[in-house]
Amino acid sequence: MIQRYWLSLFLLFPAISFLSAQSAPRFVKTDIADSGAKIYLPGKPAPVEVSFSQDSSVVYTIETIDSTTGAYFHFGSIVANLNQVDLRGMEEEMLISYMDYLKSVFQIESAVGYGKGHSLTTHPSAKGVLDYWRDVEGTHWVVKGWAAESTIIVMFIYGPEDYPNPQVVDLFFKGARFKED
Repeated sequence: MIQRYWLSLFLLFPAISFLSAQSAPRFVKTDIADSGAKIYLPGKPAPVEVSFSQDSSVVYTIETIDSTTGAYFHFGSIVANLNQVDLRGMEEEMLISYMDYLKSVFQIESAVGYGKGHSLTTHPSAKGVLDYWRDVEGTHWVVKGWAAESTIIVMFIYGPEDYPNPQVVDLFFKGARFKED
């Protein structure tokens, strides 16, 4: 009987050690160039890419790679400062429209469906939309968009599987900061 007890403890200890050894990335508040927006990213990102849409809206793209889980996951964001557009009252509709556009750009072949009604405590006027995607190569994406005033922030994590730590995902998505924050 005592041998079974020690054997159980011997087998349980490595499992507990493995779970507690899972590390989370360290997040750093990152300016999105001169957009006025900020997000929290794990590690140092690649330089921000700046482009212009057909209506002369400024679009910023930023991304970094995190490997603290043992696999490579990309964390990033696309920030669009819309030219002469006020999103009030149509935040979710504009987010969904923009995220639908991104689905074609990223060759997304399946999606769970948009979850609406998300709010950001640091910016009460922001509305959020969440979705889970899979692209043509089988890459797993979790995407959350925020819209307020004249800015859209679409944040994403993608990798070979769903990111294994839901608290990290939640922290990342709640780290969006608009100009006034």
